[in-house]
Amino acid sequence: MSQAVGKRGTDRTEKRIHVALPVRITYFDGDAKPRLEMACTYDISSHGARVTGLRCVKEAGEILVVERGRSKAYCRVVWIGESTSPLRGQVGIQCVEAEKTLWLAELREMEEAYDPIVRDTLLYRMNSAAGNRSGNRRTYPRFAADGAAELLRRGAANYLDGTIKDVSETGCLLTTESGILPGTDLKLVLKVANYELSIKGQVRHAVVGVGLGIEFREIRKGDRAILQHLLRKLADREKSAEEKNNQQKAKSAGVLS
Repeated sequence: MSQAVGKRGTDRTEKRIHVALPVRITYFDGDAKPRLEMACTYDISSHGARVTGLRCVKEAGEILVVERGRSKAYCRVVWIGESTSPLRGQVGIQCVEAEKTLWLAELREMEEAYDPIVRDTLLYRMNSAAGNRSGNRRTYPRFAADGAAELLRRGAANYLDGTIKDVSETGCLLTTESGILPGTDLKLVLKVANYELSIKGQVRHAVVGVGLGIEFREIRKGDRAILQHLLRKLADREKSAEEKNNQQKAKSAGVLS
């Protein structure tokens, strides 16, 4: 059974930003009388949001009036997190007024604002066991990742396409058909699974047949938590694959003994 009630994914291709914003919710009781409740966003997109603390919602399809500052729009409940799932307490809403964007100012601000990546205050520090798996002894371990990258050189007008090979909390390795020299400053859009990150960095090394090693310098506001979550998922996937491989080796050794 799915983790949520109702249809999800109507705006999954949109950029989602993890940010907590207080909102006023007007709902209608059994007598069609308006009632007010306060809630908070978990993440936002151009036409929807995930909301927590919303106790009034009973089923998907309900119509609510959502207010944020001077912005107000009618929204439909598209899914409700099940009590036994990680989405417990969360509700997915989608604006039914196509011309309105509740979070226009917030999305514009976060699209343009970046936080520095300081090596002493990490986005996500793996424990020593994670860092030692598969011989990975980097201070900031890298994890294999399948995804696409868009690269924009300072002063250039067009993005270049690239392919992600691995990623860490402070950098990534990717390949591209265009040659880029070490020391080049880049703006990157990294797309892995359903995640999209906007990062500013610099090419630290470029090796033919290997790829570009890029050091992250700044990350877009709201993307810090997304990178943290992505790294955790990649670490768990690597651990699971290693455990499965060890089980297969043990099984093979048992058959041969």
